[in-house]
Amino acid sequence: MLVKDDTDSSRRPPVPARPRVRRTALITMVSLVLLALVAAIVAVPVAGSRNVAFYVNTEPVTEEHLLAMIVDLPFDATSDHYKVRVDLADPSDPKTQYLVTGLKTEAIQRLIVMHAQSDEARRLGIVVSPSAIDAAVEAYVTDHVLPDDTSETERLRSPAMRSYIQLWATSKAYEENLNKDTAVSSDELHEYFATWGWNYTDSTGRQLTFEQTGARLAEDALANKKFQIVLEDRMQLLRKASGLVSGDTRYKQFMRWWNTMFGIQVPDSLEPLQVDTVS
Repeated sequence: MLVKDDTDSSRRPPVPARPRVRRTALITMVSLVLLALVAAIVAVPVAGSRNVAFYVNTEPVTEEHLLAMIVDLPFDATSDHYKVRVDLADPSDPKTQYLVTGLKTEAIQRLIVMHAQSDEARRLGIVVSPSAIDAAVEAYVTDHVLPDDTSETERLRSPAMRSYIQLWATSKAYEENLNKDTAVSSDELHEYFATWGWNYTDSTGRQLTFEQTGARLAEDALANKKFQIVLEDRMQLLRKASGLVSGDTRYKQFMRWWNTMFGIQVPDSLEPLQVDTVS
């Protein structure tokens, strides 16, 4: 009786090339990891700069900060657009469009200046305490939000807006330090009265003399001198920082490349932001 020999090598199935399979799997896995790393290297900066309006010395200035500044400048007595309410004007009116453009330009410039002031404050050791920032945030919320608007209140208390309000607080502290020793001389008082004396009258409308203006003239002259010092310092900081400003972002660059690759017209919003600075 014949017995089938199961050990016959000619009848065995071929042994799979396991080392080759493992090597292929390893190459595939490494390739996927590399692709993921490349995607992360590209995607993270692109996604992270989506809401960035421009950079000041590599520090991002967000669209949220820019929009907030556009809203706030008409209520800032040091602004060129003080008391200008473009939100109440006809948006189709060319004059309104001109004002909107000017307001945006000033908002960009003020944010550049505030970042420069923040750097200077840090260099001079000027620090705004967390409690002072808390108070500034609450004051800002009170000025900007109705009591029952909880969603807007939460937005203004967010870290993003807190950093914006901190910029304002730091700017104020820096400018107060800038003028801490400012005083006006007798000659400056007379010069100020010679220019603005017509503005000082009594209850009947009769113009006052230099001696009759008293402390009011001194206070106004001092405030004006401080204001001029602040304006000059802002212009110097803007000139100094102008070479450190970039109006382009990774997100805009990527989207312009993407649109070009697929023949899509690039919208104005993806073009580098034109940052006008004083000469």
